[in-house]
Formats: sequence, C-alpha cells, structure tokens
Amino acid sequence: MFAFGTPSFSQSTALNAEISSMVRPNWEFQAFWAIPRVGQTKPLVAVSVGSNGISENNIRCINLEYHELEKEFRPKAVLKREFLHKIMCKSIKKAVAKTTGLQDILLSLGVREIGLKFDFLNGWIKIVKIPEPPNPSDEIIKPIHTETHQQNT
Repeated sequence: MFAFGTPSFSQSTALNAEISSMVRPNWEFQAFWAIPRVGQTKPLVAVSVGSNGISENNIRCINLEYHELEKEFRPKAVLKREFLHKIMCKSIKKAVAKTTGLQDILLSLGVREIGLKFDFLNGWIKIVKIPEPPNPSDEIIKPIHTETHQQNT
C-alpha cells in the first residue's frame, strides 16, 4: 500500500473499490435517487481514527465545516444545496461509523485521517486529499487605506 505518497492508479482503484464495498451495505445511497441531480452533489468527509476507533465524532463533513468557516469572513457565502449536504452528511456519518474494518485500512496506510468523496448516484466512494480550509483572501477582505490630502493655499 502507500503511506503519504501518491498511490498508483491501480492502488487507488483497488482501495476505492474496497472501501466502497465495505461501506455500501451500511449506506442508504439509493434512498437519495429520487432527488433531482443527486449525482452533482458529492460530499467530502474526513474520517479519522480516534482512541475508540471510528465513530460519528471522528467524521467531519468538510463541505459544511468549510462553509461555516467561510461565512465568518463572507457572511453572505452560499453552499449550493446546503440542506442536501446536511442530510447526506448525516447518512454518511451513520454508514461510516457502522462499517467495520475501515480503521484497519487507515492504519495499514499509515494515516490517522483520510478524505473520502461520496457519490450518491453510483454508490462509489473515492479517496481524495482533504483540501485546506478557506482563508480570507485579498479579494474578500481589503485593507482600508485612508489618505490625507494637503492643499497648498
């Protein structure tokens, strides 16, 4: 397997298939099929191994978490289909927490936390890099410069 390097395509595909097959029996993704464009919303979660293994407390919904952070410096920020993200997150947390063996995969990879992207249309889970949290950028928060003008009189 791999620790922190980039896995080969075949390693990634095999791990994605293994994780998908482990979680799928606990994951009610078919219940979401009636939602229009459900395949366009692919929530990302961070799963970490805690002292008691993997529980719902060790699963962070990155899309929702980062949206809340962004709202601190951009109060009008919008997460498209936020409500759908919330119910998908609840479904993911429940499914991952009920899945046995996922902790062993994380430990065999030499990681304490892994990013997983969930495709509710196909029931597929993909290992992804957890992105950096949002930060205020120069475009969002501009410093206020005051200039004093002196007039020659």
